[in-house]
Amino acid sequence: MNNEIEELLQKADAFTLATTDDGQFPHLIAVSSPIERRDHYYFKFYINGDGQTAKNISRDHAGTLFVVDSDNHESIALKGFFIIEEMTAYEELAAEKLNDFQKGLKYPNPVIATFETLAVKHYKNRQAHFMDMTR
Repeated sequence: MNNEIEELLQKADAFTLATTDDGQFPHLIAVSSPIERRDHYYFKFYINGDGQTAKNISRDHAGTLFVVDSDNHESIALKGFFIIEEMTAYEELAAEKLNDFQKGLKYPNPVIATFETLAVKHYKNRQAHFMDMTR
């Protein structure tokens, strides 16, 4: 299963980040591929530090990443937690790794949303497989 997860994450060009707002409702955004990633355990995303997602993460670190390949009826949901890191530490690194779309966003207060995975749900061929990293 890990190879299949890795293949889907590698080819994904968009991810959905889900956080929880003040009213405990899901807040979702679509973002480009991570600027850094280690397998399915650790991700770094470029986001707007003034946006609702960053505010939600600062208040409640729990969240979810979601990737789908609709052509192959396959998806991955990663449950874990986010932290916000100031962009200054990653400015040079990010400048090299940002795609053209991300560079064009020109956020006045860019930050890095780092995600660490606690559990994985991989859905493929009408079957769901779970991995809990906390055990």
